[in-house]
Amino acid sequence: MRFFSVLSSIVIRNVNKRVPTQLRPFWTSPKGSQTVFFWCPTVKWSVALAGLCDVLNRQPRIISKNQTLALALSGVVWARWSMVIRPRNYNFMACNAVMFATQALLLWRSISSDLVKVWEDLQSARRV
Repeated sequence: MRFFSVLSSIVIRNVNKRVPTQLRPFWTSPKGSQTVFFWCPTVKWSVALAGLCDVLNRQPRIISKNQTLALALSGVVWARWSMVIRPRNYNFMACNAVMFATQALLLWRSISSDLVKVWEDLQSARRV
């Protein structure tokens, strides 16, 4: 882990010299690109966008209810936490809100698909 800390400090030191004056306030802010407050939501957007792609493409029968529920609850917890910490991280909150919404929609699609199958089985059993 020490390697990554050293690498990070070398990169920041070299980039710091080249940051334009217009971007300097963002670069030096408490939520700027030198902190975890910037990089955590930036990387986590990939998970949220993958969930959005799943909503559009994944068949309900192959959706894992346990995993989807865990990701949805994770989205709620971290969205709340991003509003409690100082400085508030609206990018992190938005990312987790999107993650919660997409996972909740996936869970709803999976459960409703299962209920439709049960309903069809009941209807076919009544006809026999």
